[in-house]
Amino acid sequence: MTKLFLLTILLISYLSAVSQSGKMKSSVGISIPVIWNNSEATYYQLGSPKYPSGKATSYGLNIDYSHPLYKGIYGKLGVGYFKQNFGIIRPFRYDSPVDLLYSTDSYHYDNVQLFGGIGYKWNVSKLILLNGNLTYNQYYSYRQKYINHSPVPSQVNHKSISLGRMINLSLGGEKEISKKISIGVSSIFPVFTHWNDDEIFINNYYSSDEQQIARNKFSAGIVVSCNYNF
Repeated sequence: MTKLFLLTILLISYLSAVSQSGKMKSSVGISIPVIWNNSEATYYQLGSPKYPSGKATSYGLNIDYSHPLYKGIYGKLGVGYFKQNFGIIRPFRYDSPVDLLYSTDSYHYDNVQLFGGIGYKWNVSKLILLNGNLTYNQYYSYRQKYINHSPVPSQVNHKSISLGRMINLSLGGEKEISKKISIGVSSIFPVFTHWNDDEIFINNYYSSDEQQIARNKFSAGIVVSCNYNF
């Protein structure tokens, strides 16, 4: 998937080189995404599969660079922080000298996020634009917290984990508040989500998804942004 991210960068660079449009301007933006998710996991109890699910809200802070490609089409690259939360109760390997069966009440991952995509803007009026884009997001976790279902201290790990990837469809509006500054609000719909494995979850070797962090059942959210237009 890193190759796909690099391919996106090359595609944007190529289209930028052949761009014939001078109407759109390059911009730097700061955005705050908030995504609600309903996810599930798998574990086995006495050989029988269990599929616990839970709801949680994730959020982050990103900075991105957008560049016009052709007419209303633009490319976007960015980096940021994203806190991915899961509200799932499931067994895990708690760091304790006593070998008991501990379960999470919820767990979350602090991530560095890399993303790139292509979008389209069209004018509704002189000051208002409609904006739609499709972005590929890659998440790399540097800190993990597992909140216990039982009343014992939560466990915090600091491991480097390739957490997963997501493709988001975003639709919304953008309004100019000055010649250089615009603000926007958009809805987010993850059209593809894949979370990788985490070794802290117990593997009984019944199936290949026992250690998978989660599987997305449904998710949606909003993003608020502020852009500086060159």
